[in-house]
Amino acid sequence: MVIYGLIPLRKRSIRIKNKNFIKIQKKPLFMFAAQQALNSRLISKVFISTDSNKIKINNKKLFVIKRSKASTTKNASTEILIKEFLKKYSCDYLVLIQATNLFIKSKYLDKAIYKLIKNTKEYDSLLSVVSSKYLIWRKKKNCIFSHNYDYKKRPRSQDIKQIEYIENGSFYIFKRKNFLKSKNRLHGRITYFEMPKETIFEIDEKEDLKVVKKLITK
Repeated sequence: MVIYGLIPLRKRSIRIKNKNFIKIQKKPLFMFAAQQALNSRLISKVFISTDSNKIKINNKKLFVIKRSKASTTKNASTEILIKEFLKKYSCDYLVLIQATNLFIKSKYLDKAIYKLIKNTKEYDSLLSVVSSKYLIWRKKKNCIFSHNYDYKKRPRSQDIKQIEYIENGSFYIFKRKNFLKSKNRLHGRITYFEMPKETIFEIDEKEDLKVVKKLITK
């Protein structure tokens, strides 16, 4: 069984300038995800798809490949990149790893891969999540409305039984052949891999970066 890891990387970012190359603990942000992917026992090759020519990593398991112009525009979806990659490289499963979540661990990747492979008849794709028991409200015009509970019968936090899951943007796992049919990383019967609370912080905004820097140095 062939399992590849794919890390999309753009040299430009909109909300945080050169986000993927910002140094945290003396190494560029993308290296946190790359090192953990390389430490995985189940991922045989790791590919960084990028439009940058500054990535130099000496590891026989890692391959830096050129990212197309079509996949680097500000409106391009990651699915464009995945499709281009899977048409060129053949594997059974692909693990899409996002560099913006610094809390990824090789043990999480391996456990998640094993979960999907072991239950291949039950599930088609998998995403990483964080569990939540927060009381959520939604905005409609100028008012907000309770979404996942009845505010007239406010529950105690310890009595909340309905657990919801928040996508933490760390990784996604799916079969190559299924993606080429669906054109979406999540398809069919979707399962999840639950990660610790702190992994909810994916770096998209400057405030996220401030929080993550504090957490990662603890």
